[in-house]
Amino acid sequence: MVLAYLGVSVSKFTVLSAESLNPEHPLHDEFTARMDDIWENYSQYPWLVPPQLGSWKSSMRPVVRKAMEIMDGVQLWWLRKPEVDLCKEWAQMENMLFPSPLWDAYR
Repeated sequence: MVLAYLGVSVSKFTVLSAESLNPEHPLHDEFTARMDDIWENYSQYPWLVPPQLGSWKSSMRPVVRKAMEIMDGVQLWWLRKPEVDLCKEWAQMENMLFPSPLWDAYR
C-alpha cells in the first residue's frame, strides 16, 4: 500500500517536473529553484563534515546537489522497474558520495 502511494507521488512529481521545463508552466519557477530550496533547508541543520573538506557551507553544496540528482534518477528507474529497492540503491550511491574511510565517523 505504501509503495503504491509512493509510486503515484513519484510519478506525479516526475510528470510535473518534466512539464515544468516549459517556462510558461505555472510550476516552472518552483522546479527551477528546487535545488536552492533544498540547500537552504539542509543548511538549517548542524551537519558534521570531515575537516579535510572544509565547512558545510564551503564544500557540501555540490555534494547535496549530486545526491538529489542521483535520487531523482533512481526514482525514475524505480518507476520503470518497481522491484528496484530504493534503500539498497541509495546505500550504494551513499558509498560513492560519502566514501570510506573519510566519512566513516560521520554516518
